[in-house]
Amino acid sequence: MDRRLMMSCVFIAGVYLVTPSRGRSVEEMFVATTQAAEDTEGAMCMMPDGVDGAESAQIAIPKSSNIEGGDLPPVRMVVDPYPSFNGVVVDTTNDLVMMSDTNRKSLLIYERTAGSPTSKEAAAPRQMIMGPDTGVGFVAGVAMDPAHRELFTVNNDVEDRLVVFDYDARGNVKPKRLLYVPHQSWGIAFAPKRDAIALSVQTPNMFVVFKRDAKQFDAPLRSVRGPLTQMADPHGIYFDETHNEVVVANHGNFRPRELITSYTAYDARESRQERSGDKVDENARGKFLPSSLTVFDGDAKGDVAPRRVIQGPVSQIDWPMGVAVDEVNNEIIVANNGDNSILIFPRTASGDVPPKRVIRGPLTGVKGPMGVAIAKDEIYIANFGDHTALVFPRLAAGNVRPRRVIRNAPAGRETSGFGNPYSVAYDTKRQEILVPN
Repeated sequence: MDRRLMMSCVFIAGVYLVTPSRGRSVEEMFVATTQAAEDTEGAMCMMPDGVDGAESAQIAIPKSSNIEGGDLPPVRMVVDPYPSFNGVVVDTTNDLVMMSDTNRKSLLIYERTAGSPTSKEAAAPRQMIMGPDTGVGFVAGVAMDPAHRELFTVNNDVEDRLVVFDYDARGNVKPKRLLYVPHQSWGIAFAPKRDAIALSVQTPNMFVVFKRDAKQFDAPLRSVRGPLTQMADPHGIYFDETHNEVVVANHGNFRPRELITSYTAYDARESRQERSGDKVDENARGKFLPSSLTVFDGDAKGDVAPRRVIQGPVSQIDWPMGVAVDEVNNEIIVANNGDNSILIFPRTASGDVPPKRVIRGPLTGVKGPMGVAIAKDEIYIANFGDHTALVFPRLAAGNVRPRRVIRNAPAGRETSGFGNPYSVAYDTKRQEILVPN
């Protein structure tokens, strides 16, 4: 690829995740199948320089890449020059809040009290980590460790790795360390007392637990996976150390072991290599289940049933993304992406039960909520549907305005809504371009 292109991409071979054959654990197979990635580490597609000024960060369109005109400029582009918030985490020790950005591939750190209920301008981040050296790509979950002054984020659909930075990192810096993780890792749950992190993994319907300082090809300490777990496309995850529980938010897209592919984002072939033994069940079919919250024992391992499950029409759970536990006030907070709402349940709720409170309505500004955090009697929401993050009082309910709004773009700026587009189609009848994410 021509180096003169402002938007250069270096593709990397992702980490294959295959189900262990008989006699081998997930942990053993994970290490064995990730060794091949050691020499393929590289950078991601990135926006040009100018990360501190979104207006100046428009993508330059090259006239051509060589004298033969091999690369032609597009007639037009659809691109969002501003960040799109995803995960959110709050550090009350240092009064900081960090959010991941899936659009421009960055981490943004703000003062905890940043934002305003009335300002129409973007809030200035305290620092921003972005650039090809960072290893930050299609990032989802985030975590902060004030004791060791470390920042964590996990790449979801592409790079298959978790990257760690020092607290003061900014700009285009190399990570302090990186850890290769199962493909489609999404959420991060930090357990400081255990000095461990738990990651949700979508398609294999599981979560894995690593040591906090794990790096490169270190194996997980344990994994929770199997039909008894009732997990289906897990996203948000929270480690409640006060009550020794792990809460997982599930979309409900279930794919049985026989249908799980072994692929990277650049090699999406239906290989059916993930199975037990050599026999493949050709009659195996995936299924759609109601979205749910599954609550596990904090020491759970293997194919074990959850302690509790919240699921059903009364619960209103619909494509839950981030999840957080208010360990002091015994409540579970859910970013309910399916209907643009925030659901609050009693921590011990189980079955098809109604939420204790719901934040929903046009005044709330909740639009495509992805991340959620609870700190200092406030609920933090990272919106993906527009360029905002919202802060509500802990007891907020109904159609109420947020206490503060953290904008990453001037008010009124539309977002393309792109998450991780890999293909495009043209509808000739309606004259529309279709972009799946």
